[in-house]
Amino acid sequence: MLERRITFYCGSAGLPSYQLNQLKKLTTYFQSKVELFNVRQLTRAPVSQPLKMLSLANKPYALCQLIINGNDAELANLVLTDFIAQYALSLTQFSPSVPFKISLPLTSIGWADCHASGSNKTETITQLSHMLVAQQAVIAEQQPALQQALLARETISATVMGPDIALPHVMHEMIIKPAMAIVCQNPSIDWGSSRGNISRAIAMILPKPPQKVVLMAFAQFSKCLLNEDYCTALTLAQQPQELKALVIEALR
Repeated sequence: MLERRITFYCGSAGLPSYQLNQLKKLTTYFQSKVELFNVRQLTRAPVSQPLKMLSLANKPYALCQLIINGNDAELANLVLTDFIAQYALSLTQFSPSVPFKISLPLTSIGWADCHASGSNKTETITQLSHMLVAQQAVIAEQQPALQQALLARETISATVMGPDIALPHVMHEMIIKPAMAIVCQNPSIDWGSSRGNISRAIAMILPKPPQKVVLMAFAQFSKCLLNEDYCTALTLAQQPQELKALVIEALR
């Protein structure tokens, strides 16, 4: 069975009931099951139930997904993408803010092909550390130290949080500012955890001592990684802009 996802921001008034009713009517032309997923609330509801959907889509600029499952999901995706383009905001039309400065440029979201490169845990963390240096989160001369600190954390316990997601992280005096980087693996790789392989490695580094607001935001992000729906959204995201939106929404 095919699955397709459309990620978008609701407008300044959310999605009003008349638009949700239009959406419900559109989905009746397809056999696929369509659900609305609110990323902040970590809650989903069938499009066939507008009242439940209204509770998820009535917030200004809420990040949501339409989750489409079925044999005609590809066709439904084309039609519903057009609907969303008319009534909601694309990921390039809105930039949410977080209560602190966080560095996660699109250039720090990359893909690795383990068939071609033989990528493993150590090489992935090496790639992540170079991405973080490029953000000037640490000075270039300290890239080996950052890499070693991330690897040392992994010796305590593998940082696999939820299905398919690893969160290598460290707090250290050498870190200049909070920063994140993401490497997506295809296929998934062994992270040395009983929870299985991972396809997304999300590095998170913090200065020491960190601001309270930063700690609270990253604790919230870690909590989201324990939610299966959120992890699935991350692992299925195929565009850097989509991955960034999902991560930033969890930090807000």
